[in-house]
Amino acid sequence: MRLWIDTDVGDDPDDAIALLCAAASPAIELVGVSTVDGDHDRRAALAHAIVDAPVFAGDAPELGAAVAELAPEAFLAIGPLTNVAALVTDGITLPPITVMGGVLGTVHHWGHELTVEHNFGRDPAAARRTLQTHDPPLVVPLNVTLEVRLSPSELHRLVEAAPAIRRNVDAFLDLQGQFGVPVDERAVFLHDPLALVALVEPTVLDVEQRVLDVEPDGRLVETDEGSTTRLAVGVDARRAIELVLSLVGADVG
Repeated sequence: MRLWIDTDVGDDPDDAIALLCAAASPAIELVGVSTVDGDHDRRAALAHAIVDAPVFAGDAPELGAAVAELAPEAFLAIGPLTNVAALVTDGITLPPITVMGGVLGTVHHWGHELTVEHNFGRDPAAARRTLQTHDPPLVVPLNVTLEVRLSPSELHRLVEAAPAIRRNVDAFLDLQGQFGVPVDERAVFLHDPLALVALVEPTVLDVEQRVLDVEPDGRLVETDEGSTTRLAVGVDARRAIELVLSLVGADVG
């Protein structure tokens, strides 16, 4: 599978983990990576350090031409949907899109009750435009990715296999503490890696067709006036976690 990844790598370590999985998977040829949500130089440098593939800043004028020329067979969006919406608006033909983002209803995360997920909340108009693409995208929402929470022993396995992400993991857990997240709720979740492994092992997800829309504040809602979307509604969490850990270990090996 010729894959393009659009990522806001550099904050939550799950983007870096997803890139490691893509680099390791024998089923994936990573043909390009683009960065999104500003701070492009730092994000691009981080991506370069993880993958051996062309990396483009989201504000690079040649991004659309590069996507068209490299002709990916799948497109994974694991950040705000700004770049995806811009490519669609510019008439760039994209392959089937898999998105990590959105949340249906309310979830408890980072010590709060949330109705808006970060990626959709950062650019709601772009998220809405992405759902309107001709080929229904696969959306892997926060209420499903919260099921793939790493236990302390699994997190230890992860950083032992990929020591380069230890600093990012430690900083992320410290940040949760600064935001007042209770100790027993601080964790690393495989939000983005779940969307990645679903491309090569689709059976880890239960998927249903739904009609969805994105409200101006970023809320994902079911409505008859929305767009047909493939929505992940469940996950084999244990299998997904083991797939990610095995891929990261293979990449290091």
